[in-house]
Amino acid sequence: MEQENKEERTEIENRAHFSVSTHTLEARADSEDMIIEGYAAVYDQQTNIGPFKETIARGAFDDNLQDDVRALLNHDANYVLGRTGAGTLELELDDTGLRYRIHLGEQQYAKDLYESVKRGDISQSSFAFTIKEQSWNENRTVRSVDKVGMLLDVSPVTYPAYKQTEGLVARNEEPQPTEEPTAEADNNKEVKEVTRSKKKNKMNLNDMKQLRNKHYEEHVALIESAEAEGRELTNEEEARADYLEGEVERLDNKMKRRKAHEDMIARSAQMGSTSVSEAKEIDKVSRSFSLSRAVEAASFGKSLEGAEAEWMQEARNEFAGRGLQMTGQIGIPTKALYRAGAADDFQAGSGDGSGYVATSVPGLIEALRAPTMAERLGVTTINNATGNIQFPRVSAKAGATEEGEVDANADAGLEMDELTLSPVRVSNKTKFSKQLILQGGAGIDSMIASELAAGINETIDKAVFAKVVAGAADSTDKSGGSITAADIFAMEKAVLAAGGDLSRCQFAGSPSAMEILKGEAAIASIKALMENNNVDGFNTVFTPNLVDSTANQGDLVFGDWAKGCVLAFFGGVDILVDPYSNAGTAQIALHVNKFYDAEVRQASALSRVFDFIA
Repeated sequence: MEQENKEERTEIENRAHFSVSTHTLEARADSEDMIIEGYAAVYDQQTNIGPFKETIARGAFDDNLQDDVRALLNHDANYVLGRTGAGTLELELDDTGLRYRIHLGEQQYAKDLYESVKRGDISQSSFAFTIKEQSWNENRTVRSVDKVGMLLDVSPVTYPAYKQTEGLVARNEEPQPTEEPTAEADNNKEVKEVTRSKKKNKMNLNDMKQLRNKHYEEHVALIESAEAEGRELTNEEEARADYLEGEVERLDNKMKRRKAHEDMIARSAQMGSTSVSEAKEIDKVSRSFSLSRAVEAASFGKSLEGAEAEWMQEARNEFAGRGLQMTGQIGIPTKALYRAGAADDFQAGSGDGSGYVATSVPGLIEALRAPTMAERLGVTTINNATGNIQFPRVSAKAGATEEGEVDANADAGLEMDELTLSPVRVSNKTKFSKQLILQGGAGIDSMIASELAAGINETIDKAVFAKVVAGAADSTDKSGGSITAADIFAMEKAVLAAGGDLSRCQFAGSPSAMEILKGEAAIASIKALMENNNVDGFNTVFTPNLVDSTANQGDLVFGDWAKGCVLAFFGGVDILVDPYSNAGTAQIALHVNKFYDAEVRQASALSRVFDFIA
């Protein structure tokens, strides 16, 4: 066929379609819902329009399922039967053509139509449309509608144009049967019912914008076409223009509300908050989640069910959205692990991790998300990070000078660069007896989770502290000399001079540092500096993950950890169950994986003294 220009024809055309009852569905009277369904258009079937014959090409309606379509009786706008925007009209495409389904209301004309369809008095369908693309055969006797511009309505009609479409049928909606139908019942049916699962399409903001633009462009085309021909709009064109104006206004209002809603969600996500209903749902699933049950199912090659299956699907989607690959059979998403606590609970001083794990979260999830030591120190932590993250970093602090009234300003000297955080996989392997897994229960779940989390946290803490000691701007090597009060004061001074907030500063020391400082305190030489694990009154933590650079010589870091370091977690927890490698000893190996990265953000906010002795 010859292709005609693709400018959209704005004339509204109606096509009626006759029905053949090859797949007529039976009418049922055990429910009050009245439904009629049929084909508004069929593909590749010729009909005689009058001056020419016409076919509807496959794909003609592919761009029209999001249109706000009405169902009318005989194309009469006074008799509205349903509407896609209201969910009372459903459209779908299949191999035959454009199928529709109307959920009728209580209007008398709707009841009358339902009865007429049941009786077979009305068995034909039609649709009203504009043409976007068309093509003709060589002698222009057959036209193909290749693309429909706007699908305006679908209608049960009294008189047909096409003679090939399938039946318009009426039936009552009924619940799905709870029992399988018997073979005898099937044999007694003249025609089997074909069940189709339909998923209601919901428009997102971009879909609304596209539909709005489509309406706007059609409206412009209507007006410009009339103006170009030097005529007034016809009654039909005026009605269509009024409709388009109303739809554009409706979509503008709907987009405004949707945009406000999405902005609110984005702000909530940035603040790490969740709605009350979402929090309740998360807690509900988390309380139902059983790690031992999931491990047992995975070890026997069974599919996860219930809460375990729900969290697995959430975790899989989360990892995929970050371009990461899950390797395990068990997953727990970020939203189950990272929960908002009270304001600033994650900052230095609280030390309880409540900013990361809500007290209402059950023991299993709490154990899996026990905060690292770095987080307890107040390191800036980003949960649920996506892709590579770039942060501004101060490489040279800004300064200021006093100048005369008309003197030129001196350069501030501020220099900034960037640090990039990229997903790094950290994993841990732990073996458990099969008998322990089979025993199950909350206590077993928490114990397993604690073991899995401990190894992960140890690896992350070691990596964070290694970067901290390597990146601290103020670093003093005592080279085996004794630590003194002056060293402690100098560390505090360095951080304060760099703009650190002393109210949230903490000390972190290695095991040797703890031994040395406690020994000094016992001798009373620096007793005022070390009391109740506080150095000079500042909260102090000691951890084996801050490794001594020289054996038996201390390493001590002081700083504003929130300003000095950043830690990011990419997604939740991925657990691989291996029931085979240790089958000979009746053990199951669990491999837990997480993705994270950490970096020093402002080196001057951290001060270090190392290789000191008593």
